[in-house]
Amino acid sequence: MVSTQELINLLINDNQIELNKLFQNDKWKIDINFREVYKTIIDNDNSSCQNSVGEMYYFGEGLEQNYQKALHWFQLSADQGNSIGQNNLGFMYQYGLYVEQNFKKVLYWYNLAIEQGDSTAQYNLGDMYYKGLGVDQDYQKALHWFQLSADQGKSDAQNYLGDMYHNGLGVDQDYQKALHWFQLSADQGYSNAQNYLGYMYQNGLGVDQDYEKAIYWYQLAADQCHSRAQNNIGFMYEYGLGVDQDYETTLNWYQLSVNQGNSNAQKNIKILLSKWLDKGLDKYIQKIESKNKDLESKNQKLEEENTELKYRPGGIGFKECKDRFDKQDY
Repeated sequence: MVSTQELINLLINDNQIELNKLFQNDKWKIDINFREVYKTIIDNDNSSCQNSVGEMYYFGEGLEQNYQKALHWFQLSADQGNSIGQNNLGFMYQYGLYVEQNFKKVLYWYNLAIEQGDSTAQYNLGDMYYKGLGVDQDYQKALHWFQLSADQGKSDAQNYLGDMYHNGLGVDQDYQKALHWFQLSADQGYSNAQNYLGYMYQNGLGVDQDYEKAIYWYQLAADQCHSRAQNNIGFMYEYGLGVDQDYETTLNWYQLSVNQGNSNAQKNIKILLSKWLDKGLDKYIQKIESKNKDLESKNQKLEEENTELKYRPGGIGFKECKDRFDKQDY
């Protein structure tokens, strides 16, 4: 992890090689004092400092988010030939962030960054060809640019390569290659790749079926609020795949996914409830109601004990009584 002072030194010395390595992973931001960085580099006119100020305005890190100022600083950096600034400027034009959307300028700035081997620009251009954004959709060109970016270790490009091999887009379907690229991306903490990897282990695609590993990767993705992973974990609990079957846990995971707008999880809840009705939901409800009655009984006992002790000289009071209840120590 880089320190604030180390980042400042890299910026002031315009060490673009090390900065490129650093900026490929968002984790570098965790321990950075952005206000200190800003105060130190704001008057420095080198390209890395200018780009960094632009990113601080873009993300609102240590400063109020301001796309207009971000664009200004990215432009200064890009004009000095900074590949990261060029990529960032292209990104602003691509999505029309305080500037009119202009795909000719997008391609111009991305290509300048790519000429310097910038992996993020390679990925961004691949994404344009993959989705047909401002260019004709072309999976083979997308694959080319993703490959160059992935070879430099960019996790989202690795994930896209996995996706393309998994679905046979622009390339022959190859589950083993898909697994390879998903694994590289997932190992860097990329949640979509982690979810994909869980799916492949669940279904034995390019690897021996392994429900426990599927749950492991789904869980990592779900911990990052990945809605499809949450839905998948619910499915695993519903059918007892790699875990004990547990309908309450199933519903909890489905609901977390629904809360993020996942319509498939919403359908799964309806199907689950329908299944319960067919199989005799009343038995399961009785189990839950039994637990609720037991809890109500304990609450009642707590209230009675608290009332008695509250008015007794030297009584232990509510806090200790509640502690006893929580520990079930009567």
